Amino acid sequence: MIKETSIEVSGIGFSAGHFVSEGGKCERLHGHNYQVTVRISGEINSQGMVIDFRVIKAHLRGLCKEWDHRVLLPAHSSQIKIITSGELTEVKTPDREYSFPTKDVLILDIIETTAEELAKILAERLGATLKHEFPNVHQLAVSVAESRTQRAIVVIDL
Repeated sequence: MIKETSIEVSGIGFSAGHFVSEGGKCERLHGHNYQVTVRISGEINSQGMVIDFRVIKAHLRGLCKEWDHRVLLPAHSSQIKIITSGELTEVKTPDREYSFPTKDVLILDIIETTAEELAKILAERLGATLKHEFPNVHQLAVSVAESRTQRAIVVIDL
């Protein structure tokens, strides 16, 4: 007896710059070609699928497009102070200062721009959409990989 069926979508990603504060210091500004994978579990619907792959790809591409070619900054870091003034965003850390064009910056509602936090926010946003549109979907897992050898995975129940 089949208890649950899952589908998985991968090969969608974004390129972004970030840094993480660690113990009163911040690592250097750097970037990744992040790869996002989504696994969705639920019951097979009357059309013979959990959810159409095209639907998930479209939602995921939309979310990733917002983050693509941006400097990602955390809104709630205790170490990183962000001051936006018109066309310029200034970022101060315990040991560095940066200035970026505001249009190139995305301030996210997270504490740090770690892979874990990025996966969490993607899972929450995608989950909110799926929860309302697809009642047969029960669980969502989002993986954000910084490289082929390191990734964070967040699993949420819907």
